[in-house]
Amino acid sequence: MFYSLKSKYNHGFTLLETIAVTAIIIICFVLLKVVYNYRSDEIKANMVQEELALLNCAIEMFKSDNGFYPICASPTVELNAKDLYAKLSTKINSFADSHRWRVIEGMLIDPWGNPYVYRYDSKDSSTYALLSVGPNGHIDGPEIIDDVYSR
Repeated sequence: MFYSLKSKYNHGFTLLETIAVTAIIIICFVLLKVVYNYRSDEIKANMVQEELALLNCAIEMFKSDNGFYPICASPTVELNAKDLYAKLSTKINSFADSHRWRVIEGMLIDPWGNPYVYRYDSKDSSTYALLSVGPNGHIDGPEIIDDVYSR
């Protein structure tokens, strides 16, 4: 019987083939992670738009009941958010009871974990600003646009 030594060592993959397959798998995982993060932020932005619309309705209900918009004159965003939630909690829950609000320490929290920003100057105008600061957690200037404003 004749046995070839060559066929005895031809089983399995070479190091180059293994590295190539590993690199392809890593590239696929990185691409999936990038797409997942993008879609996740897009879904959160849509949730914020919905919540801002509900908050706008609650603010307008407050104005129709009281004749003025809620005044939150605290120096920090967190204190304003607590004050706004205290003033709007009954109105929010009355018409949006099916919505699951995230409330932490008496503040309405956006999907990124930051409190909603509400600003109203009773001396200056009859409009208010309501927004989410987005994933980076602070109000941006015109160069970075990840904040979500109410319409």
